[in-house]
Amino acid sequence: MSQLRRNLVYNMKRRREALGISQIELAARADISSGYVGELEMGRKFPADDILERIALALESKPYQLLMSEEDLADSGGTEAFYAAAEAIGERLNAELEDLKRRGRG
Repeated sequence: MSQLRRNLVYNMKRRREALGISQIELAARADISSGYVGELEMGRKFPADDILERIALALESKPYQLLMSEEDLADSGGTEAFYAAAEAIGERLNAELEDLKRRGRG
């Protein structure tokens, strides 16, 4: 099994259990069969991108988070730190873009 698939298996189970939902509930939220959820969580299947997005939404997560290793998450300081850093970068880029727009009009 590939590392990416192992990450997905681990993160899906962990997130689903953290939310306190069953495979059946996850399947209903993601509009997929519960058998397919089982196949994913056993590492027998890997979802297409549109299904991965629906699973992530159902798990109140981002698709890329489901594919990250524990090491990746730890290196980024955890999910909260990752989002905080991404938000700070986005705010800084938006401020620079606004500054460039003002200079271009001045």
